[in-house]
Order: sequence, then C-alpha cells, then structure tokens
Amino acid sequence: MELPTKRRIALILSIAFIVFLTWTSVTFQQILSRYIPYFEKLALSNQILSAAIFIGLAILSTMFSSFSSVPLVPIAVLVWGNWLTALFLFLGWTTGDVLSYWIAYYAGNPIAKRLIPFEKIEFYRKKIPPDAEFKLVFFFIMSMPSEIPGYTLGILRYNFKRYLPITAFGEFIWAPVTAFAGLALIEKNLAFFAAAIGFMLLFFAYSFNLFQKYLQRKN
Repeated sequence: MELPTKRRIALILSIAFIVFLTWTSVTFQQILSRYIPYFEKLALSNQILSAAIFIGLAILSTMFSSFSSVPLVPIAVLVWGNWLTALFLFLGWTTGDVLSYWIAYYAGNPIAKRLIPFEKIEFYRKKIPPDAEFKLVFFFIMSMPSEIPGYTLGILRYNFKRYLPITAFGEFIWAPVTAFAGLALIEKNLAFFAAAIGFMLLFFAYSFNLFQKYLQRKN
C-alpha cells in the first residue's frame, strides 16, 4: 500500500500547483474581500453561534472524506485571529477523531463502510495490532487522511486512553500550522506560506515513511 516514489512526487507537485493557483487567484481575493465583512459581522453579533458552526464544520471534516473545513481557515483567522482559530480547529478536529473512533468501536464495519472508503480501513486493520505502541499509532495518525485513523483504531478497539492523547497531540501540531498558513495566505506572505506548506508535506512524508518501516518490522 506504500505510495511509489513517482506517485509521491506527482502528489507533491500537484499540491504545489494548486497552492500557486490559489495564491495568485484574483477571484479568491475578491471572494475574501466580499464575504469577510459578513462573517466578521456574524462573529461579532453571534460569537458563540459562529464559533460553534466553525467547530462543527471542523468536526465533520475529520469524519467524512469528501468534506474539508480548511478553505474557511483564512476567513476564520481574520475574524478570530491565529491562536483562537487554531484552538477551534484543535477542538473540532480532536472531537471528530473521538467521534469517529467511538462510532467504529460500537457500530463497527457497517457504519464505517457508509462514511469513508472502507478498503483502506480493512488494509490497515490487518496490519496494525490492537495493542500497538505509541510510535506506530502516532505515525499512522500523522501520515493518513484524518478520517482513516479514528475508524480504523475504533474497529480494532484500540485502548482509548492511549488513542486520545496520541490523536490530540497530532492535532495540536496541525492546528496552529494550518491557522498561520491561512494568515500568510491572506497577507500574501509567500515565504511563510511556502514554509508552512513545506512543513506539512515534509512531516507527512516523514511520518508515512516511518510508519511503513515500522509496519515492515512488526510484520
């Protein structure tokens, strides 16, 4: 299941190209300038509701493969600032991870099949032992799309007291990086934005490589 080198390179180049298009998109900047005042007004007049909606969308983005809350991050940063946005992302993503874990833990395969591509869960369910140590689970969480680890480890009935701090630690890394990348995008700070995206890609590739090596040793 390891991605071949050529596919990894193609994936990184594709992401870089999308980032470049977003960065230079006049339409993107126009959309922001048009809708930011509306969201700012909403956030100021309904602070609890607007924060709850953003956190709710973050929860959904970790549970469903077809949904992502990341495009809303630049607007959220302008409304709430870097650190509050990072906190909301952390709370939402961690909650989504926990919910997907418990859904799979109690409902198992039938529900998971309806929510995400199940072949990936089946593959890793057979590779990861139910009593896997911290390093293996951490690299698994950090190298997979967010919706896969929770369902997989829930089906495995991995110890929740181990799962929660590991997944929370992972989201603690991604949330502030994502928030500051959103700010850099708004401010057109190309150097910082490129550094943030580069860090994400390198950390993802590094975690995936170590995860694969760890699996090979364990199997």
